[in-house]
Amino acid sequence: MGKVTHNRFVKTKVVPPVLLYCYPVMSSFVAQDIRFFEEYFSVRKFRFQPSHKLLLPVSFIRQKIFLLRNIHSSVIIVCQFAGYQTLLPVIFGKLFHKPCLIVVGGTDCVSMPSINYGNLRKPLLRWFTLKSLQLATHITAPGISLIECDYNYTDTDYPKQGYLFFDKSIITPYTIIHNGIDTSRFRPVDGIARKKNSFLTVCTNIDNRNFHLKGIDLFIEMAEYFPDCEFTIIGKVSPGFCIRKPLNVTLIDYVPNELLPSKLSGYTFYCQLSMSEGFGVALAEAMACGCVPIVSKVGVMDYIIGDSGFLLDKRNTDLLKSVIAKGLNGDIESLSVRARNRVVELFNSEIRRSSILKLIHELI
Repeated sequence: MGKVTHNRFVKTKVVPPVLLYCYPVMSSFVAQDIRFFEEYFSVRKFRFQPSHKLLLPVSFIRQKIFLLRNIHSSVIIVCQFAGYQTLLPVIFGKLFHKPCLIVVGGTDCVSMPSINYGNLRKPLLRWFTLKSLQLATHITAPGISLIECDYNYTDTDYPKQGYLFFDKSIITPYTIIHNGIDTSRFRPVDGIARKKNSFLTVCTNIDNRNFHLKGIDLFIEMAEYFPDCEFTIIGKVSPGFCIRKPLNVTLIDYVPNELLPSKLSGYTFYCQLSMSEGFGVALAEAMACGCVPIVSKVGVMDYIIGDSGFLLDKRNTDLLKSVIAKGLNGDIESLSVRARNRVVELFNSEIRRSSILKLIHELI
């Protein structure tokens, strides 16, 4: 009797293709995209965030070593935000014929000298950012405002924003893919009563720049005009920066992400009064939890809220007072339902997941 072999019964393990991912900060939406990618790819990550500007050359060297070690086995490079961290990936992509996708997010596409904000306000960082976008295979943005848009919320900065306004020579194809929210997790939490006439805003790090950029100054000013209402800010105050606030303003340093739905479910209104906003993830999370939105007319926030909230057209205190008053007299219950439904229908994480994975497979 001949020898029986069992080779044909041995299962071969399918090795997923390699995706290189470069990012500066592990934000919630960065972590979400990585989870999406890991469903189909072996994701090799590189964090580009020097602890000091003087260590920038060290970060470039480390990134170069990372790319040399991994570029041959990869099928695509994905970079979150354009800037210093994207120039080497797009160059390596060109040299080794690997597609390089840059996901722009906000600060990399604007210049606001009045508050010293945006990559494009600094000559060297501006060059790295725009050159990266020029050499990339493809660009995705969470909203068209980061490509090019009119800007008239304030009169102190450029009349337009978006990378194309600052460099018309960039012809890299782009796709609009909105950020997505896990609406199964961000939803009104049962048993939590929504406090009447309560307002909430979020600013991760409150310093001199973000105080104005995120509209915290306007938020506190409104608390003085509406003393019978409750105003809450979630965000840590930067060391050395002081906030003068009335008694009806509460500061909460930090809320763990897993507890955010419970916290958001307790407020009537969510305010995002930013001078610039790439998308507004915190806004969408609050809306998914039933908060009625009050937002500035910047970026795509007017599109995000649709007819579910209230819009501040210009950065003006008197205008904001009238918007707040209109909100307090609105049909809160109906608007709350409308706000959640809009996020579920247009900005849930499954829509982003399928869109970005489809794009990556097309690029490969």
